[in-house]
Amino acid sequence: MLPPTLKEKRHYMAIEILSKARLHFKQVKVFLNKTVRDFLGHETAKAGLQILELTHADEKYNLQVMQGILSVNRKYVLKIKAALSLLKEINNHQSAVRVLGISGTLKKLREKFLS
Repeated sequence: MLPPTLKEKRHYMAIEILSKARLHFKQVKVFLNKTVRDFLGHETAKAGLQILELTHADEKYNLQVMQGILSVNRKYVLKIKAALSLLKEINNHQSAVRVLGISGTLKKLREKFLS
């Protein structure tokens, strides 16, 4: 087991996905990973993107909304944000990803951005 000083430092991102159609978890997961992979290339593995949570929320502006939590290596937070901003469609439906906020702990992230 690695000592804490050698472990990868993680940050958590609260995201919101707006889409014209109701999306499924698997579709969103595939397109998020593909977008990040296309943007970062070989650095994708170092970024360590993990989708921890993804749920449907209330409608906004006549659009379907999903909220989720991503876990990323703290050195790649800005690059992941840039990659997510490039996502324009999921499964041939217009979509957009908003980063609601970033935190070092899940507890603070939920308190500030997902409550």
